[in-house]
Amino acid sequence: MPTTNETMVAESAVESDQRTLVLTALPAEADAILARTMLDDRPAVIVDRRHYYLGCLGGKKVIVAMTGIGMVNATDATETALAHFTTQPGMLVRAVVFAGVAGGSGRTRIGDVAIPARWSADNATTWHAVDPEMLAAAGDLAVELRNAGRVDLKREPRLHVGGDGGSGDNNNGVAFPTIPFGGTVFGTQPRTAPDFSPLHAGNFLEAIGPFLVRGLISNVRGFVTAASPPVDAVDQETAAAQMVADAYGVPFLGIRGMSDGPGDPLNLPGFPFSFFVYKRLASDNAAIVTEAFLQHWDGA
Repeated sequence: MPTTNETMVAESAVESDQRTLVLTALPAEADAILARTMLDDRPAVIVDRRHYYLGCLGGKKVIVAMTGIGMVNATDATETALAHFTTQPGMLVRAVVFAGVAGGSGRTRIGDVAIPARWSADNATTWHAVDPEMLAAAGDLAVELRNAGRVDLKREPRLHVGGDGGSGDNNNGVAFPTIPFGGTVFGTQPRTAPDFSPLHAGNFLEAIGPFLVRGLISNVRGFVTAASPPVDAVDQETAAAQMVADAYGVPFLGIRGMSDGPGDPLNLPGFPFSFFVYKRLASDNAAIVTEAFLQHWDGA
């Protein structure tokens, strides 16, 4: 039988290095993902000073990256990754997954994990659906989530598939700077990154000036006045990454563990106090679900 163009394309897709781009915002979130990832022999790829790590998670090939906090950083990291890796000979980015922590005020409580069916980047004015096949696969998951970190939740966290998620930041259109020696929240790299360096500056040098001039006051003002919308997950990155993935025609899913919201046995005043207490638990639970999803989903 003669070889058709369709056959050649299909064979090329099968033979290509197919990977899922797994994004996180914070070092704590990236470390939780990297702890479950078997890295390649030469894992680090640096593109426009951003670091991407190649490996396997849940038995599937992945590209792991830390975006930094906020919509601008999430957009830039996703755009950089897709622009680079989708043009590499023999490589195919099959999907994008954003995994990390979030606040919840819908059905979710601290320690729970949400996989919303749709995300909004403009305070629920417009909505963008995630990939339906990925969402359906997530709906089949049965996972055991952690219920204790620094504090025992005294209940079993739950996985919520479906519902709504929202993303936004108060940085006035500029990037939030990573900070050298900024630890597991503001640091410039995951601490377990294979090329970790305490001298790595991330985007600090180019971002700190514009942020101080244009973003600091709006960030503080937004922090003081912010009210959580009634959605299952609210964060500062997911919807921005989704818009880039949609523009490239790449399937997308967001997976967020709750570090803030209802269900705090300590009855802390809320964000940011609960965030710093529960961020590791939330990061671990998001990573647990991400690994289980990749194991189950046959599209990765």
